[in-house]
Amino acid sequence: MKDMKKYIDDNRETFDDKEPSAGHFDRFEALLNSREKDKEEKKPKRKINLVPILSIAASVAILIGVAIKFYAPDSIKRVPAEQIEKVDEFQATNDYYNQLMEEKIADIMCKLASTDSENQVLLSRDLEQIIDYNKQFVNEMKNNENREIALLYLVKHYKTNIQALEGIDEKLGKYANC
Repeated sequence: MKDMKKYIDDNRETFDDKEPSAGHFDRFEALLNSREKDKEEKKPKRKINLVPILSIAASVAILIGVAIKFYAPDSIKRVPAEQIEKVDEFQATNDYYNQLMEEKIADIMCKLASTDSENQVLLSRDLEQIIDYNKQFVNEMKNNENREIALLYLVKHYKTNIQALEGIDEKLGKYANC
């Protein structure tokens, strides 16, 4: 090997001015392309073995079944549908929006603590008026005979109040975060 390297180094001029034979580059590219195709064809195709997946799924299903059987409370009483009282839609809607309104008011009160006393007095008075007016409006709507219209106006009323409270909360948020 050393002799060949030495021979090439000594006769470099002879090798450098010789061109490869005609068609050498075409044969070389064809050889490279054929090797690439062989590599692509030899890639093993992955087969998904479903047995382990199905056995795991079956095991999980059995565990869930056993857990439900032994750990489910036996004291759950099933009540027939005829015995279930109809939920008062008006009261449920009122409770939902009232809770949203109370959350906004709590945020505002938290932020009010870090503002000046003049703002605290003014905003506290405004919040009390909103709360009082809300109570009056809800009582008036409860007594309305047309439940659908009462519900419609109740939702509009609460959305308007919550939007106003969000505006106050946003303005106070510039000064304090709770």
